[in-house]
Amino acid sequence: MPTFPYVIINAFTRTSFGGNPAMIVALPPNSLSQPQTFSEETMTKISLAFAQPMSIFLSPSPDDSTLLDVRFYNGTVAPVICGHAMLAAVKALCTNTLPSLGQLGPEVKLRTKAGTIISACKVTESGSDEEKYEISLPAVPVVTIPDVETDRIASVVSEAAGRNVQVEYAAKGKSNVGDYLMIVVGPDENIGDMKLDTDVLRKTSYTVNIITNVTPDADQVFVSRMFAPVAGMPEDHVCGSAHTLLVPYWATRLGKKNQEMYVRQVSPRGGELWVVWDQDKGLVRLKGHAKAFGKGDFTI
Repeated sequence: MPTFPYVIINAFTRTSFGGNPAMIVALPPNSLSQPQTFSEETMTKISLAFAQPMSIFLSPSPDDSTLLDVRFYNGTVAPVICGHAMLAAVKALCTNTLPSLGQLGPEVKLRTKAGTIISACKVTESGSDEEKYEISLPAVPVVTIPDVETDRIASVVSEAAGRNVQVEYAAKGKSNVGDYLMIVVGPDENIGDMKLDTDVLRKTSYTVNIITNVTPDADQVFVSRMFAPVAGMPEDHVCGSAHTLLVPYWATRLGKKNQEMYVRQVSPRGGELWVVWDQDKGLVRLKGHAKAFGKGDFTI
């Protein structure tokens, strides 16, 4: 029976109990190429068995020694892309935590099922001995929703919070992950302390619901939380793909295009990110720490 190595790494954090965990599984070469030899059913079962926020499966590409094919699974849900899992995988690859995949670094290329190639790298900043990791994701343009729809969304958020929540703005974005809704609440709202009934949030009709606002902290530009109850994820600890909407929006609103911003996701586990909207290339660059949590092997 075949045995497969795995590691669990928390993305966008320096701590063992913060950030967003991802289970990274090393598969033999060509396992995820065409034709695929490692089945989607098996990956679903593995993801369900380990019950991590995301399981990411990596396999060396048959046609490029610097490229890895990648698949993502959150139980029975198989998103095309997952930012935090990729950042965690980059740490595993750059630190040779999964030797069977080789030590690819400081630059890594990951190819999704849709054929999108995501570039990632290890970053060692001048004057610091701390390593960060960076991924570049396609920016998602947002479209302002009509006032009557914004009022409906505000009513849903207020019902979920059990009180009146000031909603300043709402916009939608379409990505290959699903329909996104970005909800900007007033600056006096403390979204980190906000208690929300995530079942009520299903009424927005969007796959992903992102709540965000600015902060009075001069060093911290904006904060956010992400909820996707219809996708089986009441709240995501730290969502990389949510920032493909958030970063262009806040960079435009605050006049910070092509400037690095320090931001936080204020879920109970929490996470911190350094983000840039590369407007010329249409990319959002997400940078953060990653903390190794555990490793092992499983046999199937």
